[in-house]
Amino acid sequence: MASRMARIVHMGKLGGFAALLDGRMLELEGYFLWPSAAALSGAARRAGIALSDLILDTRSTTGSAGPAAAVSAQSAARLRPGGLPLAA
Repeated sequence: MASRMARIVHMGKLGGFAALLDGRMLELEGYFLWPSAAALSGAARRAGIALSDLILDTRSTTGSAGPAAAVSAQSAARLRPGGLPLAA
């Protein structure tokens, strides 16, 4: 049986990270939204859920509605320096 992999999404307007599996947001440790990809990755690892290493970034790069760009987890984790905490 093939294991399924959750996708990390940077929620552009909310400024946090979420995990999607089969089109549904995952609740991990009581949270849907995490302040960084690293925090989300740790929670998923503790729950035994495999995550993709690509992050879907929903922020607009042109100011108008366009296709979202996929970025690496390492670069996306630096998007909110000094932001408000969204998860414990």
